[in-house]
Amino acid sequence: MNYFKLYTTLLLAAVLTSCAKVHGPEEGNCTEGETVSISVSVDSRKFGGSATNSGLPDTRLDAAASSLYSGGTLGLFIDYGKNAKYTQPNVLWENDGTNTWAPQIGMLWGKPYDKVGVYAYAPYLEGQNDLSSLTFTIPTDQSDGISEADLLWWYPGIENGAKKDVTANDFVEGNINITFRHALTKLTVNFELASQFKGQNIFIKEAWFHQSMDKVAINFTGSDNNSVPYVGMASSTSSSPVSIKMHNCSGNGNLSCDVLFFPYTFFNTRYKLLTLTLSDGRDYILTYDKELELVSGTAYEMTVKVGKDKLEAGEVTVSSWIDKGSLGDSFGADAAEYSEWSGQDDIAEAYAGGTGTSDDPYQIATAAQLAFLAQECNKEGSDYKYSDIRKYFKLTTDIDLKGYAWTPVGTIAQQFTGSFDGGNHVIINLNVSDVQYAGLFGCVQNGATIKDLVIRNASVSSVSQDPESVKPHNPEAYSGILVAFSSASCKISDCKVDGTVSSDYCAGGIVGYATESSEKDGLIANCTADVNCFVANSTSDSYCGGIAGISYIGKMYNCVVRGKIDGPCDVGGLVGWLADGGGFVYPFSYVYAEVGISKVDLSNLSPSIGGLVGSAYSSNGTKILNCYMLGKVWCAEGLELDTVQSICIGGIVGSAKNVEIGGCHYLGSIFVQKPSSGGLRAGVFIGDLMSGVKANGNNSYMIDLAAGLPVYGYKDEGVDDSSVYVIGLE
Repeated sequence: MNYFKLYTTLLLAAVLTSCAKVHGPEEGNCTEGETVSISVSVDSRKFGGSATNSGLPDTRLDAAASSLYSGGTLGLFIDYGKNAKYTQPNVLWENDGTNTWAPQIGMLWGKPYDKVGVYAYAPYLEGQNDLSSLTFTIPTDQSDGISEADLLWWYPGIENGAKKDVTANDFVEGNINITFRHALTKLTVNFELASQFKGQNIFIKEAWFHQSMDKVAINFTGSDNNSVPYVGMASSTSSSPVSIKMHNCSGNGNLSCDVLFFPYTFFNTRYKLLTLTLSDGRDYILTYDKELELVSGTAYEMTVKVGKDKLEAGEVTVSSWIDKGSLGDSFGADAAEYSEWSGQDDIAEAYAGGTGTSDDPYQIATAAQLAFLAQECNKEGSDYKYSDIRKYFKLTTDIDLKGYAWTPVGTIAQQFTGSFDGGNHVIINLNVSDVQYAGLFGCVQNGATIKDLVIRNASVSSVSQDPESVKPHNPEAYSGILVAFSSASCKISDCKVDGTVSSDYCAGGIVGYATESSEKDGLIANCTADVNCFVANSTSDSYCGGIAGISYIGKMYNCVVRGKIDGPCDVGGLVGWLADGGGFVYPFSYVYAEVGISKVDLSNLSPSIGGLVGSAYSSNGTKILNCYMLGKVWCAEGLELDTVQSICIGGIVGSAKNVEIGGCHYLGSIFVQKPSSGGLRAGVFIGDLMSGVKANGNNSYMIDLAAGLPVYGYKDEGVDDSSVYVIGLE
């Protein structure tokens, strides 16, 4: 199966500073009735997005370049609520050409400490006053330039997984500070002529890109007022891709074209990507047959060789939105640049520096010093577990663990409670096996934080222990490439992993098991897992998920999963078992993995397989919002269904109770073995529908990929399904 995939990540920062003609009050304080003021400059930060289906090619960059925002209009919302006198929907602001901005009508602050929603987008769209659906039509003729197709959007940010409301006093000197995100994808195609064209004055006469939606919509409200805004296909969009005439970057004589588009999810074996007409009259069509992932908000470059009678496509690489040229590989260090480990006897006697405070963290500059962290944390009586002062650590180099047996940081008796900053460095060749808690970190708790770390080529496996040997602790095994067992509201952010992770009980790509404290402020955010994740045990309950095997965590958002997730019981693209934890939110999460069951000896189990979540059970309002499943959900051929109680399989959730699902889209494929009698509850959206499930009309699936399945496969007796609404797209 070959198709485009999409998700929204890359941002273009635009800071709107004070206008010379309209001033704000001093020292950042606004009084009631004060005039809103803005003007524009752009800080173009380069971020990465995936362009292939192998490894984790996301580009890690710290570079930034500044320029003026050249657009002439933007729309601004200030929302105090429906009845507030200061609410102003979609006010036009115009640039006079000198970066001085003025509104079409006056906009005023309310009281300084009123919580207010502020939103902006560009260019201005007349009559678009609905925050839940600002619809933009993508220009299909971009031959004169792509600037008018560059749809931008902004809101004040994410706070604990939900969009952030602000007060007037949050702004600098009374002015609105805006950070725009690109809503569309940019592709630059560099054509290379074959030798037979040498010496000829050949240029591009016309080029077309063929895989875009015609309309996109910015939803600033999500499915409810606590959801994070997102960009997605508009309800009025075409059911088939449209073609866009590309812009020749430098006119005649240049062999590069660019285009802005919104990726269309395309499933044919071969599909038409580009057509090209050269100045000598030759016409070409480029068909593509590779699985290609293009990220909304990211710029890419692609090289295409032009031969005598065909086009040949090269690799697609992440590029700068502004500056032309490839940004290289995200894991660009040569082997010689890694600090190499020589095994269990290679343990340092101290860190490279630092005092362990937030301002002066312990510096980890070698593989031996990383092993020193594990040794010191795991010592009986170590103050790494409970301390009045949290310890801070920072990785300052890339590390190669060389496949030697690693001892995880933190045991169930001596859990890690500090803060670990990976510094955007890479750890390769992690190997953990034959332990109960398997991962780079074994057990973490009490608000521990882990951020900005990449782990590549990991092999992590756990095995359950003899109950008598681990009393009073749980004998069951947990595996996660980053963390095996996380408790008491830990926070994991901006981490990427790839490799194999397995267990005979609970396995997750990022974390095996994640649970909460009473504060319910745990977090997994901005994480990517490219994994082969599986559970081997088929004789008892087990859990397997692309991000987490079991999750009670408070918030999870902006996560991406690729690979294969396979287990005999509860299996999900994001989470195997999702349970009470305090309002789960999953905006901006995307699953491209294969999710399913391949084992046949499932006696007396009731497995649930879901594209996003295997089993979702809640008593206090769990939410799954704004997610996409673009992979495959499957149940293996030859599975002896007579040996199981039932199998629940759904494109989004295998089995669900007391869960709200909003803005979720199933755009993948589904394979279900049809048994001769009973045992199967299969739906294109939900397998087993139990009480308390709500699904609003923002949910959708592709009818031609639904394998003839209903929206939900089974409804428990007495369950009201009137709140379950999912749109089938043709």
